Amino acid sequence: MEKVLEQKCPACGAPLKFDPVSGKMACEWCGSVYDIEELPHEDSPAVSAAAVAAKPNGEYSADPELGRLSLYNCRSCGAEIVADPETAALICPYCGNNIVLADKISGTLRPDGVVPFRIDPKSLPAAVRKFYKGKHLLPRGFFSDANIGTLQGVYVPFWIYDCSVSGELSFSGERATSHRQGDYVVTETSHYDLRRDVYMDFKGVSADASKKMDDAMMDSIEPFDLGEMKPFDIKYLSGYVADRFDVEAEEVRNRANLRMLNTASNIVASRSTGGYLAVTPTGNDLKVKRKGLKYVLLPVYVFDLEHAGKKYPFAVNGQTGKVVGDLPSSGATAALWFLKTFGIGLGATLLASLLTNL
Repeated sequence: MEKVLEQKCPACGAPLKFDPVSGKMACEWCGSVYDIEELPHEDSPAVSAAAVAAKPNGEYSADPELGRLSLYNCRSCGAEIVADPETAALICPYCGNNIVLADKISGTLRPDGVVPFRIDPKSLPAAVRKFYKGKHLLPRGFFSDANIGTLQGVYVPFWIYDCSVSGELSFSGERATSHRQGDYVVTETSHYDLRRDVYMDFKGVSADASKKMDDAMMDSIEPFDLGEMKPFDIKYLSGYVADRFDVEAEEVRNRANLRMLNTASNIVASRSTGGYLAVTPTGNDLKVKRKGLKYVLLPVYVFDLEHAGKKYPFAVNGQTGKVVGDLPSSGATAALWFLKTFGIGLGATLLASLLTNL
């Protein structure tokens, strides 16, 4: 049976939950509120000496035994509940008790930090309506008929990379000069080979470490303000679902590297090739060197938007409130909007082109 940690109200014994608005632990039964620091420190098991020695080198590993299903007893109602191998915190489906599975966040599985939730879940319906307001291709009646499904606050595991990018970028560029020669204007074009030495430091480049989460959606809800990161404390997980990583740092390293390489290339191209026309990249010899690695938990609200019998996945940055998600589109609504916006002739042409490329 897995070791279970629970946060109870000292006043009435009811479950405590981390409140994103106040940043404190709150009891929904008696209304008591507590600072994180003033509650008894019942944390995950101590990190072993081997784990302490491993972490500075960026070594995070899971015990093979954690690859099986976990069985635990809820201390509040006594129910036996099975959790998948990645679940580190959850809510009892029978009594609503907030539970942390300590073995999933100990040793080399223990996160280096956590960014707490700040966004009140009560504000999310208005935020979602603002997100899809002005979207002209939505079906008729979507505003009134769409329903937000079950909302879940999830601490998603992320790898945070600190790296440097160095090397050389090559471009071809042109410069043109014009002068009048009799009745003619003569333009002379000169061609140049451009080389730029590059060195840039990147800090806090993130990539989600959960197979359950859509990578594109997790990239889209960034950025997170990592300056608000707190040292890991299980109390922040109380009342939320949390998963440990199930994607190793090396598996998502290329995603993070590609973001850094693209950013470095774009910055150099935009800032150091001014004065040249038709600048074209011709060579890229950039390398990424990792300087640091952290395993952290970041706050995300996930839910489905339900309309006309279909579900559309959404995610909200639990720190900033940024909303991303899929939205339905209506062919009839699109046709009316194109015709109204561009006129009958051009609108019909553009709409036909759009439908052809779908």
